[in-house]
Amino acid sequence: MYFDLTEFGARLKDLRTTRGLTQEKLSEELGVSWDHLCRVERGNRGCSLDLVIEIAAYFGVSTDYLLLGKRVNQIENQKRLLAVIGVLTELAKNLQ
Repeated sequence: MYFDLTEFGARLKDLRTTRGLTQEKLSEELGVSWDHLCRVERGNRGCSLDLVIEIAAYFGVSTDYLLLGKRVNQIENQKRLLAVIGVLTELAKNLQ
């Protein structure tokens, strides 16, 4: 398992476009130059760990997802949430 700049950039671009943000707007929000963001998205340049953390917080994703494309925690949390919803649904039915 290795870090791939191009894949990181593609994930960042996907998050940005899904939110309907331009590169200019996102670079403004993150406090980086448009040129830097553009190069990161193309996989031509890396970014600092601080920026990776800021990007993850901004989009509400894990750094694991940004860096490696893994959504393991998200999938596990989703399963747990669905189980809790099932229990609550049964409790609500019993109250009626």
